[in-house]
Amino acid sequence: MKKELFILLTFLLLSCSSNNGETNNLTKPTSLNLVTGINCRQNFDDPALKLGNPNILVNNKFVIYPNPVNTTFYILAQENVTDIWIVPANPEKIHQGLNFSSILNTNLYSQQLIISNSNFLLNGQTSSNLGVNIGTLAKGYYRIFVKIGGQIYWDNLYKYENNGTNMEQFAVINSFWN
Repeated sequence: MKKELFILLTFLLLSCSSNNGETNNLTKPTSLNLVTGINCRQNFDDPALKLGNPNILVNNKFVIYPNPVNTTFYILAQENVTDIWIVPANPEKIHQGLNFSSILNTNLYSQQLIISNSNFLLNGQTSSNLGVNIGTLAKGYYRIFVKIGGQIYWDNLYKYENNGTNMEQFAVINSFWN
């Protein structure tokens, strides 16, 4: 009996203490404020340099650039963008092996949930090529939600402050994700 109890306790301790390198395995992969990676690019036609495993849903509908950004980023879309919301987010190196395309869809987040978590919004837009000035936002990670054709899509963005060049900032975020 003592031997069985010892084996059971050992098994429980080992299974509880192992988190496979994840910083917070309680964060759901569909959490609104979670960033699991980003696609870096300087221009709209640059191939994206993927850092981490981005939990994004763009479906080839739009591109944001530059990423990382200091003050103004641009959205280039296939169709007109009508609404933009920017939600502060927390980067976590979790869910790196997850196939996000199998769980993310345009109905995942309600517009009301996004609005209530947003600290920046632009409504009533009618353009497929927009510049968005976020110079007043704090340094950090953000999720950029856009409404295109009545559907909501999103990408992840890193905003840096004036100190350092885009390349220096890229080196900082690259070291975090690698």
